[in-house]
Amino acid sequence: MKIIQLCVGMVATNCYIVYDEESREAAVVDPGDNASSILAALREEKLTLKYVLLTHAHFDHILAAHEVLAATGAKYVVPEGDLWLLKQENMGEFRSFARRYQEDTPDILAREGTEVTFGGLTAHYMNTPGHTPGSSVIRIGDVLFTGDTLFRHECGRCDLEGGDFGQMLRSLARLHDLEGDYQVLPGHEALSTLEEERRHNPYMLQAMGK
Repeated sequence: MKIIQLCVGMVATNCYIVYDEESREAAVVDPGDNASSILAALREEKLTLKYVLLTHAHFDHILAAHEVLAATGAKYVVPEGDLWLLKQENMGEFRSFARRYQEDTPDILAREGTEVTFGGLTAHYMNTPGHTPGSSVIRIGDVLFTGDTLFRHECGRCDLEGGDFGQMLRSLARLHDLEGDYQVLPGHEALSTLEEERRHNPYMLQAMGK
């Protein structure tokens, strides 16, 4: 498995291209903006995009989805609990930032346990609400794409519509209790590991009553 990280859009969203080296089949996680950069990276690596995977559907994670889907024919996987957020009128205070946005109908509504396979890789969805009702962590191999649920030494904000801090703490506790260590690739800012977060993330520690 290879991963390309791109920093896209006005709020520096981490977009990831994950691909199987042998088959060159790929998935894009959270195409937040700058579709031309995402498509250029796919062309440069000679990749066939099979899926666009969302961790959640806030505007800064979806602005390039339409263009990437149209150019590649990939399937669109959206957490079921965030389907309402795909509508521009539900973007609330962020609606003015999304004038270029074009809504697409998901091919797959992801729930707890949803899996999609590309090449020799399988993406597993874990529903981890708190930031949004549908917020999910996507596990591929030893990597957790944590969206805006888990950041390095932080967690996602819970004060937007659909956010819930109590649910966030339960989601963080669930991640804490996963067996073994994982790379943590969040929706913004620096990368981490699950063991680092178990030791030093104050919100994860709070979730565990420490």
